[in-house]
Amino acid sequence: MNDHQLLCFLTVQRTLNFTAAAKELYCTQPALSYQIRTLEKELNLTLFERSTTRVVLTAAGRAFVPYAEQLCRGILNARTALKEFSVGHTLTLRLPPVLLQCDPIYPVLMERLHAALPGYEFRVDTAPPLMNAHLMLCAAADAAVLLPFSPVQPEVERTPIMHNTFYLALAPEHPLYRCESLQLADLAGQRVYYEPLYQQIVDYASTQPGMPFSAMEWCSVENYARVYTELLAGRGMFLFPAKYPIYPAAWYRQVWLPLPDTVLLTLRDDPRPEIATLRRVFTEVYGERTKASFT
Repeated sequence: MNDHQLLCFLTVQRTLNFTAAAKELYCTQPALSYQIRTLEKELNLTLFERSTTRVVLTAAGRAFVPYAEQLCRGILNARTALKEFSVGHTLTLRLPPVLLQCDPIYPVLMERLHAALPGYEFRVDTAPPLMNAHLMLCAAADAAVLLPFSPVQPEVERTPIMHNTFYLALAPEHPLYRCESLQLADLAGQRVYYEPLYQQIVDYASTQPGMPFSAMEWCSVENYARVYTELLAGRGMFLFPAKYPIYPAAWYRQVWLPLPDTVLLTLRDDPRPEIATLRRVFTEVYGERTKASFT
């Protein structure tokens, strides 16, 4: 029995869907099924009853859940305790792609990090954040920036760094260009482009009262240049978390979305002093930008 098998089991028991669990774990469904079968073989027990229409825990599976949670959490906490003994001076930051691509705060942030932690190298990772933030911070990254749409484990420290105000970029040819700001209900019948990173925001918008979600056309795209022609023709809008210089400032309109603050995630009990420095630098840099925007 290993921690990966335990994680696979806990993800399937929570989702009760192998397809959804495999997507969350960034693996194929056959690979996930293999991990579950291997665990069941080792335990000599059936943990799930599977059919073409549903997945349910067996009595043995239900009994195993709290022990699997305890074992998995214990392994991750042990990794946290041992981080101070790791060799090397490299910190991995999991950051949203948009931060690297067009946010002018990024070079400022990196300059301040290098100044605060001389001798350290920073590896920037733009992979999507894992649903299990505790695992992500133990195994894949030292810190991560994201919008938290669900609670995180108690071992994870959430440091708010930015209050979110979202914008829609639309060109002068768009029929809503003359509006100074937009409400969700104003977007009925409109085509709205967004990066895959913000899929959760689109899903969140669909649950808001009075939002005619089915009447909108949400289009996920990988980059900004791809839709530039569409915007110029007035055939769509682009959803952004800030006013980026990639488009003229006059194109941006604020759209009201009741979203949580963007946070920096780190391990609460990480013993390394550089993690406290990371929290301080992120808070200071984003705080300075917020202050500048109101002066």
